[in-house]
Amino acid sequence: MCVNISNILKINGYDVILCSTRDGGPLEKTISPGIKFYVLHKMHCFDFPAFTKLLRLVGENGIKVIHAHSSSVFWAIAVKYRLPEVKVIWHDHLGIKIEYRKKIFFYKLISKKIDAIIAVNNDLADWSRRNMKVPQGNVLMINNFPLLNVMERNPNPEYFTIVCLANLRPQKDHGTLIKAIALLVKKRLQKKIKVVLAGSVDHSEYTGKIKSLISELGLRDIIEIRGSVEDTASLLASANCGVLTSVSEGLPIALLEYGMARLPVIVTDVGECAKVVGHGDYGHIVQTGDSEGIANELLWVYNNKDEACRLGQSLRENVMGNYGPNQFINSYQSLLKRISGND
Repeated sequence: MCVNISNILKINGYDVILCSTRDGGPLEKTISPGIKFYVLHKMHCFDFPAFTKLLRLVGENGIKVIHAHSSSVFWAIAVKYRLPEVKVIWHDHLGIKIEYRKKIFFYKLISKKIDAIIAVNNDLADWSRRNMKVPQGNVLMINNFPLLNVMERNPNPEYFTIVCLANLRPQKDHGTLIKAIALLVKKRLQKKIKVVLAGSVDHSEYTGKIKSLISELGLRDIIEIRGSVEDTASLLASANCGVLTSVSEGLPIALLEYGMARLPVIVTDVGECAKVVGHGDYGHIVQTGDSEGIANELLWVYNNKDEACRLGQSLRENVMGNYGPNQFINSYQSLLKRISGND
């Protein structure tokens, strides 16, 4: 989402500098020309040399607004202590279970220094209005949005291909999907089943557990852990169905990208997922942890190709109409004016 925002701001005439705390990764290649990109190579939360780089970056470039994603807001506020004229926007998209964050006390502690908060769903926005010492008018719910080069769908007719575009970490609960695939295999479909798990594998302990479960259920020839992908559009164009089995979400970009790619989708009822799929009008919704429910919905997509395609098209229309970049930039520009005193 950070790259998407940087790109759309650049398109709309803003000078943008994109800074990654740890590394660039595959999304670095999607950064628009003209956007300066820096990597701090942060090793830990008290990495003073990395913080010094950030402080110098902000000062030397005359940066007026820091748009900090998730926990990077702590470093943004540290910069503000040294450079009080800098405005800080916190972009909160870590999922609705904010009450369980280990650093919740510290979020509240620094909230007086936060100038504005963007939340990706109403639950997060309501939480910030109740708990964070930020003017309520500066706490906004602004939808995430996709920037995807849409391609014509071309799934392999010999396979029923399922994509799960989600970083391998506990919140995403890949185990439920894997168990659902084991149930689907027992149906002995005419087509071969292929599952692609695409996303970062940095969480080594969780990734190890997922690999063990795949082996335990005899699915190594069916499920591929691909890691981070550079060409999301091609991956989604090759799929028959997109799935998210998360136990917690804000507003997942993956779901919006599924929609842009016209994929039939199956999602758990977390965050804004149900709203994005029209509470069932544009996709299928199951409860968290329901492997059997996921398997049944996958079987429905397999057996109802035409109707599934219509759902995918409807989802795309909903995403384009309600979750596009224009909606984001209009709200964002109003917020910038407000915190700079130009409203």
